[in-house]
This record gives sequence, C-alpha cells and structure tokens, in this order.
Amino acid sequence: MGAFSALREKRKKKKETPTVNSHYTKLARRTALVRYICIVLVVVFAVYSLSFHSDEISIEHFRYMLKYINFSNDNEAPPGTLIQFDGSSGNRGIMFKGNLAVLNESGLTINRWDGEIIYSQIFSTNHPKITENGNNLFCYDLGGKELRIYNTVGRVDNFEEGHFQYPIYWLSAAKNGNFAIISSAKGYRSALYIYDKQFRVIFSSATGDKYMDFVDLADNGIDFVTASHYSQGGNIVTLVTRGKSNTENAQFTQTFVGEIPLGVWYTANGYCLMTSDKMRMFDNTDKIIGEIDFAEKELLSGRIFGDKALVTYRMEGLSGGTEVAVYNLDGSVKYSTTFNQGISDAMITGNTLYVLYPGVLAECNTESGEIKSHTVLTSYSSLLSYNQKPILLSENQAEYFGPEPIKEDEQ
Repeated sequence: MGAFSALREKRKKKKETPTVNSHYTKLARRTALVRYICIVLVVVFAVYSLSFHSDEISIEHFRYMLKYINFSNDNEAPPGTLIQFDGSSGNRGIMFKGNLAVLNESGLTINRWDGEIIYSQIFSTNHPKITENGNNLFCYDLGGKELRIYNTVGRVDNFEEGHFQYPIYWLSAAKNGNFAIISSAKGYRSALYIYDKQFRVIFSSATGDKYMDFVDLADNGIDFVTASHYSQGGNIVTLVTRGKSNTENAQFTQTFVGEIPLGVWYTANGYCLMTSDKMRMFDNTDKIIGEIDFAEKELLSGRIFGDKALVTYRMEGLSGGTEVAVYNLDGSVKYSTTFNQGISDAMITGNTLYVLYPGVLAECNTESGEIKSHTVLTSYSSLLSYNQKPILLSENQAEYFGPEPIKEDEQ
C-alpha cells in the first residue's frame, strides 16, 4: 500500500440523532415561515382587491365581513376584579363575550377585565339602550333614528345615517342572528321589522290603529310575540300577538281591557305578558298556565330571569319600603322578602336573589331563606350577571363581586 492509501479510504460518517430541542426549533421556524407567507399573501390580496376592484370590494365590505368572525371568550375575570372607565350619565352595561360593554350618553366602550379598552366610539344618545345576542352588540337611542351594531373589533352594520326614517321604540335580538325592531311607517302608527343576520328585512307588518310597545324574538329568530295598546270605548286595551317571520298571518291574539302593556318575554316553555294589572304566563299552545295579580299592590318593576319572574312592589305604610318577590312561571310564589327602603336594582342567578340598595348588596338564598349582606360603595346603582355572580356598576367603574359575606342581615 502507498503512503497515502489511508487518505483514499472512505470514512464512514456517524449519523447523529436529532435532539428534541433541535426538532421543535426546526418545526417552529417552518411554521413561522408559513405564517409569514400567509400574511404576505393576505396583504397582497387586499391591496390588489382595493386597487383594481374598488368598485366591488371596499374597506366597508371588509368591515362588514367582520360580523361573521366568532371571537372566543378569552377574558375570564376572577371575582373581586375592579375596572374603571370614563364615566357619563345614563350608563347601560352588558356582558359581551367576557368583556364589559358600557353604553351611555357619550357613546360606547368595550372594556377588558384587565383594564384595557378594546373598542370605543363617541356618539350622543339621550335614552341609551343596549342588548346582545352572543355575536353582536345592538346599541340604539330609545326614540332615536339610529341603530349601531358592533362586535368586539368594530361596527359591522350597513345602516348609514338616515337609514331609519322613523324612531326606534324597541329592539329584540335572537340567538340565531335575527333581530326585530318596532318603529313606524308612513301612514301607520307602528311597524314591526324583522331582519336576518345579513341585515336584510325578512318580515314587516304595520298597523294604523294600534301602538306596538314591545317585541321579543325566540332563539330561532322566527317566532315572535308583541304587546300593543289601543283605545276602545274610552278604555285602554292591551293586545298580545304571537306570530312567525315566515308567514303573514298571526298565530294567536288576545286582548285585555283596561290594562297597559309593560313587557313581553319568551321562556323555555312559552312566553310571558306583563301589564299594569297582571303578569300572565302562556305555554307553547297559547294557554294561560299562571298569573301574578298586581291589583292589590303598587307595582314598581317586573322581569323574567330564566324560569323565574322577579317583581318588586312599593310597601304600604312604610316610607320607601320595598317588597321583592320571586315567582315560578306557574304564578306561585317561590320567595319573598322586604327592605325598609327603596332599592336600586335586583336580579336572580340560579337560586340566589341579589338586591342592591345604597351601600349594601343583599344576597338572598331563595331555597333556604338565608340573607347575607355585603358592604359596597354607595355609588353602585345597577347589577349585571356574569358566571352566576353579580357585577356592580356605577357611572365610572364596575366590580366583579366576590368577597366573603361580612355580616348577617337582620331585617
């Protein structure tokens, strides 16, 4: 063998097994590259579309498409969380995808529970109203002519200024995306419009001799119930109507003479009508299955919370006293208690009744009757529900209530 024969021999290379870290580093780099390429392609597509097809695709169309994006709730707040915001009179608050949306006379803000404002818009309202259906927020001025619809990143409706020629008197939003509006029409006293989730009118009905006051849509967005009033022989008459958005004919109507409508609500097994005299519970066959009679009491307010009704009365013979009663939807009393003063707000979550009055939040167990009182700021004036717990709301802050009870109530 020659002197350099060893150099001519091929050496066998050892194969190295890749480490876990190197494997995932390589995978992360490839993923980042793919993501970068996708972002570039989206930007190029947007620029191309806006440059060469601006008559077909515009910024407004991109904004409109946002309403189909379902943003998940990643903003879980622990009890005891406090957020502050710029205050204004007329606050109306609502929980929306884990965030706190506040509508007032100065506009709308959507606040995260870490204190960040994720969206805000300034506009003026006199009587702000806000509701939501899980996908969108619906903001309007009661008696005004403008409706604004938002998700958590911006306004998504196509209702430009001047779209509504008559005032909006009530709005109900269904879980399927449809929503109903009570307004007026030329030559008519009242008109009902039902829109689909693309904001197109799918049903309309107008009346020239009645005033529609309230509407509620079922979760399917098809069934609806309205409460109207009119005058007959010198008496006020309440008319309840149940219909469907896919047919022009009413499914059911009934009148109640001498009563003023105060609200309608769909329930799991039917619907409820509240008037100045009674709250009536109907089943799905339009049969009355329960009644709450207000005739002997001074009614303050009434609402439906799931399978229960919450009604408040002014107490006789006690200055400013309030009775708070919880009813089953067959009209039977589930729980009742009294407070020696006027209350600011009340709500039901599960088997717990929360009652707010200046400086105190009362927590009432509707099963055992136990009442616990918590000291709170006197500035809190309304309650919201989130994860079966109350949120206290004032003109410039909100608190996700969660401390231990401080004392037993001795009322």
